Amino acid sequence: MTDQARQMAALTAVEAAIGAAAVDRTPQALARFAISGAAPLGIVLPADETQLAKALEAARTAGGVLQPVCNGAHGLEKAGLDKVIILDLQRMNKILEVNEALAYCLVEPGVTFRQLDAHIKEKGIKLWIDHCGNPDASVAASFVQRQPGYTPYSDHFLMQCGLEVMLADGKLVRTGMGAMPKSTCWQLFKFGYGPWVDGLFTQSDFAVPTKVGMWMMPQPPAHQTFMVTVPKEDQLADLLDVLGPLKLNMVVANGVAVGSALHETALLGKKRGDYDGKGPMAASAVAAAGEALGLGHWNLYGALYGLPGNVPILWDMVKGAFSSISGARVIADGKGIDPRLWAWRMGAMTGVVADAPAFVPAWSGDQAVAANPVSPVDGEEAMRLYELSRDICAKHEFDYLGETVAIWRSANHRQLLPFSTAQSESAALARACAAALIAGQAEAGFGQAVAEPGMREAVGKTFETKGLSTLHERVKKALDPTALFASA
Repeated sequence: MTDQARQMAALTAVEAAIGAAAVDRTPQALARFAISGAAPLGIVLPADETQLAKALEAARTAGGVLQPVCNGAHGLEKAGLDKVIILDLQRMNKILEVNEALAYCLVEPGVTFRQLDAHIKEKGIKLWIDHCGNPDASVAASFVQRQPGYTPYSDHFLMQCGLEVMLADGKLVRTGMGAMPKSTCWQLFKFGYGPWVDGLFTQSDFAVPTKVGMWMMPQPPAHQTFMVTVPKEDQLADLLDVLGPLKLNMVVANGVAVGSALHETALLGKKRGDYDGKGPMAASAVAAAGEALGLGHWNLYGALYGLPGNVPILWDMVKGAFSSISGARVIADGKGIDPRLWAWRMGAMTGVVADAPAFVPAWSGDQAVAANPVSPVDGEEAMRLYELSRDICAKHEFDYLGETVAIWRSANHRQLLPFSTAQSESAALARACAAALIAGQAEAGFGQAVAEPGMREAVGKTFETKGLSTLHERVKKALDPTALFASA
């Protein structure tokens, strides 16, 4: 728990150090970061590394606690601690380099996918952007939070190359080849010499990111996007059993999304109130809701990439594999699918940065908390996780709103629990359900890939405490001995 008087003194000290223009205390700005039980006292917005270092020194000297966020302008990053001071890096938003020949970019933490997209379009650069579903999200935050996208470059942690961070004492550290003076390969070779440390600065509170390098995908000569729908609830298993070998052998190389019927109907702007009854919808009603929009109980989105002569060969293989599932529809032309959904889903797999058709949490609220479990790309395991999660959601009076993104050998699930920010009990119910999901999934062997704001403690409890957490504590003490930084 943070001390309000000390936090106010720290905020005043930071304001004196970098100027009132770089501190925001307005209620509307603070509200962007607030969640149930956690509201910030103020927001610090450094414009560059010089201001950032001064802000850290002032806050550290005053005994303050800062929560760094890459870009809080759009309400996508939330406070994880009550009375925390948000260190918002949105003004540090320079695109430092986009190298088309070597297919990478180097950006400051405030750069969004939308901003990067506008830049490459303006310059006529033929590189694709892999984004996580929201164009206003920070490119750097997608690496820091290890969020998946939808192209073959969907693993943003893997595609990061080269990092600069500022430690709590104001020292700048470049990782990998960036640690070598005159290096020509900072964004080309991830590891440099000696222990590789970039991962320490993801999902942690050890330092502040100031520059992030990301590999970008060159536009391929040819591609084929597609969608597969299946009508039955238990056919999630069939989809993943067919998909698994195709992923392992890199035939379908992209981040393959599988959306539940209600997730996709919500993505098209439908709400719970549009359907009969109250409480969680029965399986038959879920299927009917999807069918009315041309969707299946489960809806898979994939793509193939390569040479013009090779893609049709791969397509015949993939089409045949998914067509073997009873009742499956394999769609390559969008026929029968809402054009808004088709355009957005296909675009996300081909480097198009665009707003989603609708805000999924609006299904039954205006915000959402989520569980983010990981399973193998395996039908039996995915069904075991789904049935467990569906039943926990139903017990807490929530519909199952889920999207799965299959990357390499794992399926990263995101299970949304909408709530109304105007009703404190609504948020409390959603968080109680999220906590139950996290605990129940851990008991069944499914760990979380991401901890939502305010859920870090619940997730931490599910991982062993005598080894990894001890190591994390020692690193924290070494890099941030006064605990200047806090995470969501």
